[in-house]
Amino acid sequence: MKNWKKVLLGTVMVLGAGAWAWWQDEPLGPVARAWLEESVATADSKAYYQLLGLDAPAGQHPQEAGRQMVEAHLQWRAQHGPYDLMVSATDGERLELPGKNLCALGDAGCLERLRQDSAGLAALLARHGELLRRYDSLLALDDYRTLAQPSVDEPLANYSSLGRANLLRAAQAMALAEDGRGGEALALLQQDVRHLRGWLARADNLILKMMLVNLLGRDLNAVAALYRAGLVPLPAAESPLSEAERSLGAAMRREFVLVGSGMLTLVDNPQSAGVAQWRLRLMYKPHMTVNDILPGYQRMATNSLLDTSAFVRTLGTPARSQPSFWRRTRNPVGTILGSVAVPDFNNYLARLHDLEAKLTLFNALGQGVPEADNPYRPGERAEWDETLQAYCFSGPLVDKHHLRCLPWTAPAAQ
Repeated sequence: MKNWKKVLLGTVMVLGAGAWAWWQDEPLGPVARAWLEESVATADSKAYYQLLGLDAPAGQHPQEAGRQMVEAHLQWRAQHGPYDLMVSATDGERLELPGKNLCALGDAGCLERLRQDSAGLAALLARHGELLRRYDSLLALDDYRTLAQPSVDEPLANYSSLGRANLLRAAQAMALAEDGRGGEALALLQQDVRHLRGWLARADNLILKMMLVNLLGRDLNAVAALYRAGLVPLPAAESPLSEAERSLGAAMRREFVLVGSGMLTLVDNPQSAGVAQWRLRLMYKPHMTVNDILPGYQRMATNSLLDTSAFVRTLGTPARSQPSFWRRTRNPVGTILGSVAVPDFNNYLARLHDLEAKLTLFNALGQGVPEADNPYRPGERAEWDETLQAYCFSGPLVDKHHLRCLPWTAPAAQ
């Protein structure tokens, strides 16, 4: 064979091998596969059903309503393809929730406004007594686990009903305190905090975890506001958050499965019909994409167990490492999807540390000015916020929910 023919044949073989390698995806990594194949809890969870059915119509048992939601989703799934999404009914009859006139006791001016209308407050509590009873039953349950497989159409609780019930609890405590029963009011809110912290330790999805952080912040604010008004005695100190309360391990697994499952089925999804499959496969490698996003979720799960000072040190590190040039070239669509589909989870981690900062302030109640050290910046003290009528710690990220603040008596004018 002439030399030029050998060179041509060799070139063709090299190009063919390169094209074949370019076309091929890679196997899923063992950890990614294990996370994706992890089975959903098989044991029932009364707490899960109760939360799903918290806003069920008056007279209907919340747990039965929640169970029906799950069964309806399973039946629908069995009769439809994997790319068909069940649309939740939002126009059905639901339990009436308190309106916007019900405020959070820790908000500036809220306590004073509610105290001025004791009759209206009593009527409000009576009108929404069923929601309060459901809330009591919900928090007393200690078997919470999410039973649904992570998916974009899985049954979701109406978290507004949980938030409004928590506001009712604080209003109920205020009514007791106004009636001269400050000890009972404090005990009621402290019990609420204990139950919410138990739920925080068991929560296995990100939305619920962050909701519970907000509710705990409200309860601590309510106690501080009532104490500032002289309506309840000085509360006992709260313990720091435990590893289970801080951990986002289970939540990160669910988030990874939700995103990763969608990425794995993108090529075969009929909604991608506008792009030829051969072209999509050329530019998009599902397994490679999933393997590349996994370390970000693992890192956030690990970082959620760090103390505050160690967490601050991680903030300068990118939440997600950039794939190599070769991987970006072979998988340009996957690289783009990975960069936009995975949010900055540091904001969620910060909210847990902000709650820890609030607990630090809470344990300083009784002091004229809080003398506690800022967990983020040891040696630094909280500063007075005139608008919030609270002392607040500074921190590395924006605190949109004012979790680093606690209502306090205004400092004496200088």
